[in-house]
Amino acid sequence: MNRVQIISLVSVVAVVVMLKESMFRVQETDQVLITEFGEIMGDAIDSPGLHFKIPFIQKVNRFDKRWLEWDGDANQITTRDKRYIHIDTYARWRIGNPLLFFQRLRNERSAQSRLDEIIDGATRNVVANHDLIEAVRTSNRKFREEVNIATGTELGLPGGENTKSQS
Repeated sequence: MNRVQIISLVSVVAVVVMLKESMFRVQETDQVLITEFGEIMGDAIDSPGLHFKIPFIQKVNRFDKRWLEWDGDANQITTRDKRYIHIDTYARWRIGNPLLFFQRLRNERSAQSRLDEIIDGATRNVVANHDLIEAVRTSNRKFREEVNIATGTELGLPGGENTKSQS
């Protein structure tokens, strides 16, 4: 290979790499924030399709638009009448404001950790304030509402929409 062919080949490879690094695809289930050196650049992108960014300087941060699942660890909790009950809690949540979510939590793992603290603690408090029969009665909607209110008022998950938890 002569010198001109080598330079042409290197140029073509450089152009392909630059194009690949400057384009990104947003799926229907994604919402994207572009950051430049850690600073958010503009609003969230939630329209599916091909989008562009400055290669090597801007970073794509993807967040799921769908409802996400949180599954707590099964716990043994003491009721007001000093009996033990095993409770397995789960919740559904989604990222409603990706800008606020990114500013406060950065990623889904941080949100899951925050939900662990809030929902497990609220469930423990509500169960501890009721007798065993009140906690396990299937027709006791008041108990379920107390759990949802306790987690909803304390939730404060930045950028996250309110969850519905179930024990």
